[in-house]
Amino acid sequence: MHGGRVSHPDTTGTQPVGPSAVPATGQLFTPTGRQPAPVPRALETAEVPGQAQSYAQAARRAIDAGFDGVELHGANGYLISQFLSTNANLRTDRYGGSVANRIRFAVEAVSATVEAVGAARTGIRLSPGGGFWGVEETDAPELNAALLAELARLEVAYVHLEATVDEDVLVGLRRTWPGTLIMNPVFPMGPKQTDRSDADHWLGLGADLISFGRAFLANPDLVERLRTEVPLAPVDETTYYQGADTGYLTYPTYQHTA
Repeated sequence: MHGGRVSHPDTTGTQPVGPSAVPATGQLFTPTGRQPAPVPRALETAEVPGQAQSYAQAARRAIDAGFDGVELHGANGYLISQFLSTNANLRTDRYGGSVANRIRFAVEAVSATVEAVGAARTGIRLSPGGGFWGVEETDAPELNAALLAELARLEVAYVHLEATVDEDVLVGLRRTWPGTLIMNPVFPMGPKQTDRSDADHWLGLGADLISFGRAFLANPDLVERLRTEVPLAPVDETTYYQGADTGYLTYPTYQHTA
């Protein structure tokens, strides 16, 4: 994962970088509290391949540490997503402008990772048209279909999509993608938390696997709850980013009543 422009000098000690000198929308967590996102430094053309290689370098370290595989974070407004964007990426070189150019960084990052650790160990997560941190994709169906076609050529282990665009677009992307698809069925951080019905719905639409985020956090016995079809506990979002045990180690398992 590379945050790109979603970073702050008070956290990292350096000015964040991005495809263009366009700041993210919103405030960032820093050691002194939330602060507006700063203007990033636009990467020079010659620097961009090195940023793509950083994903491969991280992947090698993960595999050396014993992980089975890696998922490149191409979603939620971070660096890969910024290059895909039509408003965060204002470049006029080979990494900006056309769909083919805007997907280039994502393809290079995935290609480098595949070369480093193998296609069978490499996946990527995408949030088509998600709008996170102010990132826009005005051509999300065309853009993501083109990207999936390139990823199919690389034969990565899977693509992980978030439900961040209309369902008919996602179903079209499912048809475009010939490999394993992991689906996150609800909008991330939205009002609804994924449940069994959402999972079943997307399995019916062609997803191979379903990802759970908030439900996994709030339900230490999530698999058993899904198996027995008992209610899922809601997550307590007030405990996010607090650095303590509450909300991470204190959710109870389901209590059956007589």
